[in-house]
Amino acid sequence: MPEDSELTSYDSVDIEVYLKHVERPLSWNNLYERPAMLALLPSLKGKNVLDIGCASGFYTKYALGKGAYVTAVDISKTMVDRLAASIKSPNLKLLCADIAKPMPFLESDTYDCAICSLVLHYIKDWKTLLAELYRVLERKGRVIISTHHPFEMYQYLKLPSYFDFKLVEDTWGSSGPHPFNVRYYVRPLNEVLRPIIQSKFNIISIDEPLPDERCKELAPETYKRLMERPGFLFIILEK
Repeated sequence: MPEDSELTSYDSVDIEVYLKHVERPLSWNNLYERPAMLALLPSLKGKNVLDIGCASGFYTKYALGKGAYVTAVDISKTMVDRLAASIKSPNLKLLCADIAKPMPFLESDTYDCAICSLVLHYIKDWKTLLAELYRVLERKGRVIISTHHPFEMYQYLKLPSYFDFKLVEDTWGSSGPHPFNVRYYVRPLNEVLRPIIQSKFNIISIDEPLPDERCKELAPETYKRLMERPGFLFIILEK
């Protein structure tokens, strides 16, 4: 039976098409998720940062630009190779690995901050990843998480039930010249919070931030939608 990594890896899609989609100026990543995540990040200068599920490397580049030492991990070899070709820094360590499994190559009690941006919904069982993040963080180290909001996914996908917990296939970029299919998991809020509550982490915050004025100016329709219903869920955990 295929594992999570085989079912949801972006190696099954055209990486360049995917990156063009998420890096659009008016994408939800640029209009909403990134401004909200950046507002939650602590000072990164001189810190050891783990970018877990680094994908395009947006947060890897941001952390390096802020003076951090960064370890970036992604299951997609294509993504990792692309990032390695685009960033030449002695402060960067790139690793290709399945983050849903134990990561013994990451040292315990090492990282001040772990960034987990829009990656958890590609993993069915979060228990192992949360345990590994707890292990590798320094005391008082934090995980900054963004993930799909259960209510948004229920409405967007028109699911039969809000309480569905299952793998779905979605088509992105349908309005453009190169639509592509992606797979991820949907789950209700209790299934988002259960593994977090059962982990060793302290929950610092659970947020549903509103879009900012830049979003309103550049994409008023997106702004209106995000003012009426949540887009992503943002969670901060502390060791």
